[in-house]
Amino acid sequence: MSDRIFLRGIELHAHHGLHEEEARLGQRFIVDIDWWLDAAPAAVADDYGATVGYEKVFALVHEVSSGHRFHILEALAQAICQAVLERYAAVTKVRVELHKPSAPIAGIFRDAGVEITRER
Repeated sequence: MSDRIFLRGIELHAHHGLHEEEARLGQRFIVDIDWWLDAAPAAVADDYGATVGYEKVFALVHEVSSGHRFHILEALAQAICQAVLERYAAVTKVRVELHKPSAPIAGIFRDAGVEITRER
């Protein structure tokens, strides 16, 4: 059995990107993340310790983002997926959707981003 837990709209101010202005000034990134695990043991026992809670993943997303400057979104999304899988053995699959709404593109657009899914 595999159940999905998720967080939507984690907002980060971070210094990722190819351009020096992005590194110096930073910008807004938005993370949507899903993780799959068997939630039945936690649900049956009503035991928070038997699941991977939202705030743990929330904190890990911030930790990964602040620990290193990434030049491309794919690398940051990959690092988040990898960190979740490494830290939480119960998690079997992770999906990260990373948005960069202020990407330095000459033109009008609403959003830019990547979606990466990793499994054990």
